[in-house]
Amino acid sequence: MTLRLKSFVVLSLLSTVSAVQPSTPEPIAAPLRELKWGQINFLHTTDTHGWLAGHLQEPSYSADWGDYVSFATRMREVANAHGQDLLVIDTGDRVEGNGLYDSSEPKGLYTSEILRQQHIDVLSSGNHELYKKNTSDAEFLKTVPNFQGHYLASNIDIFHPTTGELVPLAPRFKKFTTKNQGIRIAAFGFLFDFTMNYNNTVVQPVEHTVKERWFQEAILDKSVDLFLVVGHVPVHSPEYDAVFRAIRAFHPNTPIQFFGGHYHIRDCAKYDSNAYGLASGRFMETIGFMSIDGLSTGGNNPKSELASPIFNRRYIDNNLFSFHYHTGLDENTFPTEHGRNVSRYIRKSRAALQLDEIYGCIPQTLWMSRVPYTSADSIYAWLHQQVLPDSLKDKSRSGKPALAIVNTGAIRFDLFQGEFTRDSAYIVSPFTSGFRYLKDVPYDKATLVLEVLNRQSKIVTASKGVPGPLPWSLAPPEQAAYPYRGEDSHNLRSGSPMLNEPPNQNPMTYVSDPQLDLVPGYITTDDLGTDGDDTVHSQIAFYEVPNCIDALILDDHSASNPETVDLIYVDFIEPYITLAARFAGLNISVPLESDVYMPSTSLTDIIVQWVKDNWSCAE
Repeated sequence: MTLRLKSFVVLSLLSTVSAVQPSTPEPIAAPLRELKWGQINFLHTTDTHGWLAGHLQEPSYSADWGDYVSFATRMREVANAHGQDLLVIDTGDRVEGNGLYDSSEPKGLYTSEILRQQHIDVLSSGNHELYKKNTSDAEFLKTVPNFQGHYLASNIDIFHPTTGELVPLAPRFKKFTTKNQGIRIAAFGFLFDFTMNYNNTVVQPVEHTVKERWFQEAILDKSVDLFLVVGHVPVHSPEYDAVFRAIRAFHPNTPIQFFGGHYHIRDCAKYDSNAYGLASGRFMETIGFMSIDGLSTGGNNPKSELASPIFNRRYIDNNLFSFHYHTGLDENTFPTEHGRNVSRYIRKSRAALQLDEIYGCIPQTLWMSRVPYTSADSIYAWLHQQVLPDSLKDKSRSGKPALAIVNTGAIRFDLFQGEFTRDSAYIVSPFTSGFRYLKDVPYDKATLVLEVLNRQSKIVTASKGVPGPLPWSLAPPEQAAYPYRGEDSHNLRSGSPMLNEPPNQNPMTYVSDPQLDLVPGYITTDDLGTDGDDTVHSQIAFYEVPNCIDALILDDHSASNPETVDLIYVDFIEPYITLAARFAGLNISVPLESDVYMPSTSLTDIIVQWVKDNWSCAE
């Protein structure tokens, strides 16, 4: 078969491709790029956020965790047949973001059992595992034991739920040798310099961790063939730069493979010719694939005599269409019985949680970033114009005009036209944060607070030297990645399906089929080029959104330009409100002078109620 034909193959027989989840759409035919296997190969997930049932409204990402279990098994079989190794990696943020996790009591009642069905060789914690005490305790008491010997926490400690003693969340590192190639690996697991964790955990800055004696001793081992660094860390970040420099101080040439996450983007970083990092998207849209060839193995081929190893990456669309092709199997030969059982368990779990309960019907799709945020098709315009003004009304403040501020990062996903279900509510906004307010703030000062929040450079300046969260967490993670990396915000590189450049037109890597329409999706540009996506997609528009949106809330007796307002905000962003209020010249102590607004009510609650009241389904 020629290179051109091998690079892209159009799969057929779509009517026979199906997934266990009953409402899952079938994947759509698209041209595919092959995987390039090496001595050692990796499958990677990150920022899955509970999306273990797959995407029930998007064909490109419709495989579930059971399908992924089958895929990993079949890929191991391919590796074993060729004497190669395959490792499965996950880099955290497995919680918060989908009804399968968020709607159970306790949260994650079913997802912990689903997750453990996948054999994961190395995994780490994300920041979402640490926001709340019950979540981090569950991570320590359930997830770490479920993956005993595989879960690593190089810079996270936890106060033991029983003894109160400060202990590592999981082992700091591990060393092991691969089965087939005999590659000697030293592995670590990091979290970025996170400061918003609950006080039952301690996250040490990465730059401090790499100076500790245990880390320095661990990396002194000259017999290591490959350093494996997994973590919930952007692959372009000061944290991973610090780890890279620390290892390179003792090992100028030893290969290093980083796996990262947190920004919800597809990305690959080149640190030098022997060190690369891979981030594999979000929400079970992407299965990352990385291969390395040309490694020394077990002391063979001394490093000084080797050329630089060859690193290759692919971002695999999470659907059976891609899975069948990359394993060379079909709908009959691909599924494993284990994978089928996991899919059945997901289906039963969703039914037990009543995730298909219908709250209303959405008349049109509302986008986060595919349209301008002021557009009628924008989810933010909908919140600004309808949901917040209609719903944010505390009876105890009746007749008082208010200005509400909500960070755009509080919204996590698009709303598709059609049924709005119990699951949809958790997908669009899974967080339990409530509302707080400051009484009788001058209206011009309140609007200035919003302006300051949306001028990121001023917040950065104001927050220097102040302990607390970093400013980019106000906006959706996939957008926030680019200013952090110094990208031109008007020429964003791909990483989210909404952050795209035109497809690569190199005739050796792109084959046009006039009978085949490209599917909208990821078109990724990273440090290795523009051919990383396994599926060739058509371009999707991207529009920036501000850090925060507002809504003026008035009653029948309020002036349209009031002198004072109640300044309402989501309590998650209170540290930012504190800084912005100071910059706006408000002589207010925000934490002390604020109060709860609409007690026991979250953004998710008001969205659900608004849908029930306004978007009924036709009989």
